[in-house]
Amino acid sequence: MTETTGIGYVLFRLGDEEYGLPVTSVNSIIRYEEATPVPRSPEAVLGVINLRGRVIPVIDLMRRFRGTSFVPGPTSRIVVAEGSSGPVGVAVDAASEVTVIESELIKPVPEGTLGSDTARAFAGVVERDGSLVILLDLDEAVPRSEYATAAAGVVPDENTGDTDA
Repeated sequence: MTETTGIGYVLFRLGDEEYGLPVTSVNSIIRYEEATPVPRSPEAVLGVINLRGRVIPVIDLMRRFRGTSFVPGPTSRIVVAEGSSGPVGVAVDAASEVTVIESELIKPVPEGTLGSDTARAFAGVVERDGSLVILLDLDEAVPRSEYATAAAGVVPDENTGDTDA
């Protein structure tokens, strides 16, 4: 008998697509709450929330991946994850489950089908129950430049990109 290794993923839905983040990077899943807008933040940043005394930026992956704005509904959640630059919330339509995906079932993203920025955000795809699940690399899906200034409450200079620290 051969031994297989699997990785735990938190699965969630954006529109009609299913995505996964490694369970090791996810801190919690909370009910969706409106984020406080941060002036002049990148358009994919919905704003910030206060979660147990920490200011957490909330990102709109629908905006990043599909070019449309996230519209919260009754099953919407915020997946709070820890990237290399700190905590970040991802607004999702629904968080469905935690599952283990066998490493050998994960396929690479087909080359040439996505722009380079988007392709880097995808760690791979896996077929599950007749559909594809897109596995994300949190640090590429939500680059630090997308949320770091929002989390710090620092506003970048429109012309130079420098911050007023």
